[in-house]
Amino acid sequence: MNPLRTLLQRAALFLAPVLLAALHLAGCASSEGPTTFDVAPGQYTRAFDTARETLRDQFYSIDRVDAEAGVISSFPKDSAGLATPWDSDQSSLKQEWEDLAADQRRTIRIVFEREPGSSEPTLGRVTVVVDRRYRPGIRVPAKGVKSASLTQDPALAQRGMWPAYDVAVEEDRALAARLAGQIAQRLAEPGVPQSAPVEAASDAVAPSEPAPAAAQSTNGSADAEVP
Repeated sequence: MNPLRTLLQRAALFLAPVLLAALHLAGCASSEGPTTFDVAPGQYTRAFDTARETLRDQFYSIDRVDAEAGVISSFPKDSAGLATPWDSDQSSLKQEWEDLAADQRRTIRIVFEREPGSSEPTLGRVTVVVDRRYRPGIRVPAKGVKSASLTQDPALAQRGMWPAYDVAVEEDRALAARLAGQIAQRLAEPGVPQSAPVEAASDAVAPSEPAPAAAQSTNGSADAEVP
């Protein structure tokens, strides 16, 4: 037997329990935190714009922006987990593996809620849904993946579920909590006032037109003003 192969197998057997424990602990620890943020009185416009910019900073394309209804939603965003280390959507190593093993995408929805009797929203709620894409009818022969073929199911085609369809598998509360925290942190920073203050008027008021100069006489005294 190849000694290198034997060494790799022993290393895998040793690291497997440690990796599974790390995945379990990371998944449990990442689900903490509120998924809402407060909106101060008179700051709804700023909070709405801040929420939209936060999604854009996470490289999410905006699908719906409705300030009157208080709704912001994104298009689904793909991620390959460990294969795309530049993504910041995953909150644990468990999620990294899941996104690598399955074709998954995330959709974000932010809803601003009003309290009874309030004229403006006082709370923002972030929801992240994870969709998994399925491709039915794939036939992979034993000789090689390159020879795979795809069968067509007329029933699925009539329902719009062929050649692929998405199913919501879970709610990513960890990412929702992180986004809500980022929005709340930005709102806590000093913002630009909605209306510029009116400048105070100067105490010294300039005359509208210059005063007429008195006519000077040859002897140096001022002549009387002619009506």
